[in-house]
Amino acid sequence: MTLSQAQVVNRSLSSLKNIYRSEDLPVTAMDKGIIPYPHNTGEKPSKGMSFDLSSVTFLYPGTQKTSPSLNAVSLKIQAGQLVVIVGANGSGKSTLIRILSRLYDPSSGTVHIDGRPSAEYIVSDLHEATALLSQDSQLYPLSLRENIGLGYHAKVGDGSLVEQAAEQGGATEFISKLKDGMDTILEPMIKPFEMNLYNKKSHFLYKEMEALRKKIDISGGERQKVVAARSFMRFQSGKIKFVAVDEPSSALDAEAEHKLFENLIKVRDGKTLVFVTHRFGHLTKYADQIICMKDGAICESGSHDELMIKQGEYAKLYEIQASAFAQ
Repeated sequence: MTLSQAQVVNRSLSSLKNIYRSEDLPVTAMDKGIIPYPHNTGEKPSKGMSFDLSSVTFLYPGTQKTSPSLNAVSLKIQAGQLVVIVGANGSGKSTLIRILSRLYDPSSGTVHIDGRPSAEYIVSDLHEATALLSQDSQLYPLSLRENIGLGYHAKVGDGSLVEQAAEQGGATEFISKLKDGMDTILEPMIKPFEMNLYNKKSHFLYKEMEALRKKIDISGGERQKVVAARSFMRFQSGKIKFVAVDEPSSALDAEAEHKLFENLIKVRDGKTLVFVTHRFGHLTKYADQIICMKDGAICESGSHDELMIKQGEYAKLYEIQASAFAQ
């Protein structure tokens, strides 16, 4: 096998390995835990996951930033709560989501999950109990049916569950308009005999090969709906206790985003939900807790009414959003 062939294979294998992880983001959390999650304490298990963060600070490794992305963050989230995290760009919202999802370990401070230090749990168990819906999630060189079904790979062949997940994710309408429907492959994998041409894009046969591969282009919003459908498929495993939604709807219009959030809330069933979104107005009526962040710290927390009375950072963000939608 030539070097270029090996590179193609490695790229394909690297992408496919991510299918079996809870999401597609890099994990830097140390896996030294030995306690299974959920841990059997003899009490009736909760359907949601609880969190207790104390003085959590996080600085990205290798970064030249001198100020931490999170600075002395303390908060409590009860099992089954719906929490909305708001703040300007760069305020630390996404970093906090990654700490909660056990993708990152804090540089300092403590994180407890269900009353126990998160580092004591087996990381892969926590990831199996977590569904992270992010704008960074990706699609794979498989059919749309498989891309959705692999959210719960044990049931990837269950057509009714896959179709239900597609409906919940808002993907059914656009998939039905594709010639091959659920069997559509957006970007077919490179076949062995094509590998020699992979790095020879000027070769006339490369152009012929690309034409025959029949790539199907869909919009960013449509891709996000497939990713959302995969998350709904994950719920069918019965293992999900924590749903983290980190700006998944940047490619969705306001109506599609609203429908996605409504569907997530419908299947909540006691799960802990944490949302990060710029368009948060319609979520505040459901929120048990709103956390407002600024410069890596929590500047305010409470209910919508409480925070509007304060006329602080949250009220400013809310009013900016309201005026933007009114125009």
